[in-house]
This record gives sequence, C-alpha cells and structure tokens, in this order.
Amino acid sequence: MPDWAADAAIKLFPALMSGSTLQDKVRYAIMGRFRFIHAADIHLGSILHIDGSEDRQELRNICREATYQAFKNLSRMAIELQVRFILISGDLYDSEARSIRANRFFADECRRLDEAGIEVFVTAGNHDPAGEHREIFSLPDNVHIFKADRPEVYCVRDEGGKPLAAVVGQSYQTRQVKVPLHLDYPSPDRGMFRIAMLHTQLEAGKSIYIPASISELINNASFDYWALGHIHKPQILHREKPVIAYAGIPQGRDFGEQSPGGCWLAEVDGTELKDMKYMVASPVVYKSINIDIGCPELSQAASLDQLEDYLYTYAKSMLDKDVSGREDAALLNNSADLFNIEGFVVRWQIGGRGKLHHTLANDRQGSEQELCRYLREMLWNSEPFLWTDSIEIHTASPVTDEVLSRHPMLKELIDQAVRSIKEDGKKRNRFISLLGKAWTTNTDHEGQDNEKLPLDDETLENIIKDASQLLLEGLAEGGED
Repeated sequence: MPDWAADAAIKLFPALMSGSTLQDKVRYAIMGRFRFIHAADIHLGSILHIDGSEDRQELRNICREATYQAFKNLSRMAIELQVRFILISGDLYDSEARSIRANRFFADECRRLDEAGIEVFVTAGNHDPAGEHREIFSLPDNVHIFKADRPEVYCVRDEGGKPLAAVVGQSYQTRQVKVPLHLDYPSPDRGMFRIAMLHTQLEAGKSIYIPASISELINNASFDYWALGHIHKPQILHREKPVIAYAGIPQGRDFGEQSPGGCWLAEVDGTELKDMKYMVASPVVYKSINIDIGCPELSQAASLDQLEDYLYTYAKSMLDKDVSGREDAALLNNSADLFNIEGFVVRWQIGGRGKLHHTLANDRQGSEQELCRYLREMLWNSEPFLWTDSIEIHTASPVTDEVLSRHPMLKELIDQAVRSIKEDGKKRNRFISLLGKAWTTNTDHEGQDNEKLPLDDETLENIIKDASQLLLEGLAEGGED
C-alpha cells in the first residue's frame, strides 16, 4: 500500500465511527480541507433590554438566558458541522455581567467541544481584559487564551500532525489599548492557512481600541484572514486575500443590535479560503417595523380596530414567512437547518399620512398604549413569539391629490431633492451635516455617545421621508387639523 493511502486509511478510521457521511470524511481527510468558526463579542451573561419584561416571568427568563443560548447554538453548530476550531475575537464576557455562572458555563461548553476534537482560541477584549479578570474554573486543554503582554502563535494540526493553520493574536491587558498591537504580530510559516485575531474599532491613530487601518491589514502579506471583533454588525471589509471580516454579535441585546446574530463559517482548502457563510445563532431577534397609514390597505381606515387588525395580520405574515429571521438573504443562509429563531422583539413605528391620523392624534399616548397591549396579548404565544416592545406614532394629515395638482412644479422639485440625497453621496453627507450634532453615524455600539442618537440608513430614510411630507403638508389648506 502506498504511503499516502496508508495515511488516508489511518485518518478515515475515526470517520467510520462518527455520524457524518463517509463521502464527506473521505473528502476532508484526503484533500486536507477544514472548517472553522469566526465569532466575537459573545458578552456572556449580559441581559436583553425588553420593555415590559418585568411583568412577565417567561420574558424575564429569556432576557437572562439568550446570550447563553446563543453560545450553546454556536457550540452545537461547530460540532454538527465538524469545524476544526472556533475563534472568539474579544469580549467573550460582558464587563457588567461577568460572573461565576458565566465562567462555569463557558468551561462546560468547551468540554463538550473538546470531546468533539474542536479547539477554541480566545483573545480578551475591552470588556474582559486579561489584566482585570481571571478564570474562576479551570478550562480544558482545547482552550487557548492569548496572553496580553505579547502576541502568540498557535499551530492547528490534523490527526497526523501536519500543520493546517496558524492562529496569531494578543489579548487586551486593560479596557483601553491605544497601541497598534497588530503591527508586532509575527509572520507564521508558509504552507498553512494563516489567521490573525484582532479586537479593534479599526480607526487609525485616535482609537482607544487598538488603532488600526484597513490598509494596514490588507498590506500585511503574513496573513490570509483577519478575524475581527468589537463592531457588533457582521460584515466583510475585504473579500480578496487577506479576507477581513467582523463577526458581529451572536445575540443582540437592544434595538441598536438588530437583525439575526451569529458567526462566520469558513471552509479552507490548504491555504485558500473556499467559502464563507454567515450562520445565525441568536434565539431572539430585535426588529423595527415601519407602518405607513397611507398604504393601500390602510388608506381608507378610520378606526383603531382596523389598525389593530392590520398590525396583527402583518405580524403573523412576517412570522410565517421569516421564521428564521433571514431577511438579509445575501448575508444569512443555511443556519435555519440547524436552529429556529425563538422570538422577535418588535418596535412598531407608525407614520405616514391618512384618515387614521385624526383618530390617533386625538389621544396619541392612549393609542400607543392600547395597540401595545393588544399586540402583546395576541402575539406572545405565537411560535416563534412576537413581543411588542414599544409603539411610536408620528402620523400626519393626508395631502390630497387635489392639493398636489395645484402645485405640480413644487412637488417635482421635492421629489428631485429626495432622489438626489439618496443617490448622491456628497449631497447625502451634506444633508446629514445639516441635521445637527444630536445625531451620530458611529457604528461602534460600545463607543457611541449616549447623548447622541444613532443615525443608521433606516433612520435617515425616515427623516428624509418626514421632511418631504412636512413640505407637502405646507401645501395643504388648514395644515394639520
């Protein structure tokens, strides 16, 4: 028997004893392919912020358990998909919630992963710096926590001892790291897939979270993949070698962390990254929903119960269609085969122009409270559940076609201005600058100024829409009422 065949046979023997198909095992053993998971910002022990949870025990339990369940889902995913190792690029724990329970939970999950032959690589971030915390429970040998005083290199090997990947990283010593640690990362040997872990805001020079620039990472020929943490939104910043990606947060905790959370599943062949998929792990999804009372279904509605019926039907349709929460189809896929979203926490924003405005405006606060009570009662026991966190009403009187027909030129000018702001980047930035200092476009959830309002694309779209509607309202005789 040739040497290569003998080596393959040795590697295949454990495959015969596991649950995966022999075909998959043969391919991975002979071709040397492997998978890994890139996660970050687990924030074990942090609590979800949900309005009304204090009045319902089941919801309080969900608030406490969601970050733990997200990591359980991630661990199970790693085992079922036979990944070789997991990367956690900072903030495994949450500084305000680090506890004995969180440490024991992590240790227990890592023992499950150890039994499956999966290694875990962890860099401490600004929420769990190595200099301020120590592990309370001993961790199994498959866990590697990077030191804070210098960068380290770990080599991942296959069953026969052949190097598969090199993982380089360094932990935070304190909550703020103002030096570019990544510039001192050593270059791993060639001939294997080379990964660098970094918890950074990715701002050069001024950042207190490891100052770095994307050009520095791109121009570093020592690595094939930069596994970033700190920004809570999953994104791929560079798709060519080296791939640069933020993993996002596995479980959002408020409306600043909307959409399904999870991790990247990467598949490697030798030194080439062959595939990346974003896998959903979050049991709970935060979601803002905008409702326009001027839409065809509501344009003629005039009573609160008609709006209630519409919101209920809308919610049930969303749950039936998007049980997995995978509206971002270009980013999220495959995970629905492993996990189901347990529930949605929804903020309803009701705006637009229509006859309903006069009903809602008579008692705006009372309307919000009654709609919230009704939706909570009707949708809490759905599968998945839907909990209405809040309802915000900002409707206006309808502008009739008759009024618009008297001012066609002005309406066209408004439409052109709106299109220009949406399509022209310079004019868009100019518009944002005119909104004032109350808004911020900073995407760093942890570094946001609490005195400023986050200005994401959806919020900006609503501001533009409201501004155009206010201009049109000036055309209507009698104004609001």
